[in-house]
Amino acid sequence: MKLLGIYWLLQALVVSALHANVPELRGHGHTQTVPSKPFPGNVNANTISKHDNLDGPQLSAVNESSYEWWYFDAVSTDRLSSLTIVFFTALASGFAFVDLTPDVTVVGIDFLFPNGTTNSIMLKADEAIITTVGQGASAVFENSGAKWTGTFDLSSYAVEINAPESGIVGTFDLKSLAPAHYACGKAHAGQRMMVAPNIGWSNAIPDAAGEVDFEVNGEKFQFNGSAYHDHNWGAQPFQDAIIFEHWGRGRLGNYSIVWFTVSSAPDGRGYRAIYVAAHGHVLTASCSNKSFSLAPLYTNRTASSEGTLDGYALEVNLDSGDVLSIRVHIQQVAVDAAPLYVRRIGSMVGRLNGGEIIRDGVALFEEFDLSDLQ
Repeated sequence: MKLLGIYWLLQALVVSALHANVPELRGHGHTQTVPSKPFPGNVNANTISKHDNLDGPQLSAVNESSYEWWYFDAVSTDRLSSLTIVFFTALASGFAFVDLTPDVTVVGIDFLFPNGTTNSIMLKADEAIITTVGQGASAVFENSGAKWTGTFDLSSYAVEINAPESGIVGTFDLKSLAPAHYACGKAHAGQRMMVAPNIGWSNAIPDAAGEVDFEVNGEKFQFNGSAYHDHNWGAQPFQDAIIFEHWGRGRLGNYSIVWFTVSSAPDGRGYRAIYVAAHGHVLTASCSNKSFSLAPLYTNRTASSEGTLDGYALEVNLDSGDVLSIRVHIQQVAVDAAPLYVRRIGSMVGRLNGGEIIRDGVALFEEFDLSDLQ
């Protein structure tokens, strides 16, 4: 018990240190109400960061073409279970992967159970009331039973779902272990918020200690593990913005890693972003083409077949000049909507500058392939 107490004390000190540079903007904040029906006019999207509002709404309103969502996930330490909760303010015309419904305000929940089975639940809300204080945000999706609460300094978030009529009741708590960031740099004012044309991205919690405690259709669904929270938005349909997108995140030893690659539909160019932090310090947060490489790994490859996708190899160039080499191996499929979309969880191994191997990492990663829709 003493060792456990020391561990949590060290975790608390890390969290305190990594949020020490976030402005203490408490106050009463700003509240935006998003009706369930789309706005009939044009929408503007924020593209340059301010000194606050990293996780608040970034659209002036939500119409039939725009999209915005707040994404939360967790993966168990044994890599057998995962949870994803996404609070959407979007129609299918703005983001094609939500249900066909006239309601803008919906919540999507995906479960991967230890036995390999999956379940998905969609909740509809009458409106979303989103309050921003400092860098953090909180929201209530009215009459859906779903809400989240975030602190002003992004140190912790809590998601609560109380929808027994839909078969789900429980909580998901996140305690941040890594500083927030944007695609091209730290969480400072004046940063570019677009990871690619018409794809806004802020990452409030790149890595967290997660605690999941739910009851799903009468069955307990509980685990501790690595957790994550980010936020995307755009004023034009998401499906018009990309040809292909690969995003992933994970924890390997003391390293928290997030990566993002996009083949953009509007200009045909490739975009990327990489983030690595350790012990509460950002080691790199870059969108440079030279910041990292990402290559698929295959098994059973032959001259006539590329074989079976096994995972990915990442080579990350840290700001210090060190190189972090990582291999991500697929272990479970959490959501399978192939060929358009797949979400997977897996393991990570790696080493710094070719040194000692770091094992037993955990990762969650996804791919959108919309090439056939362009």
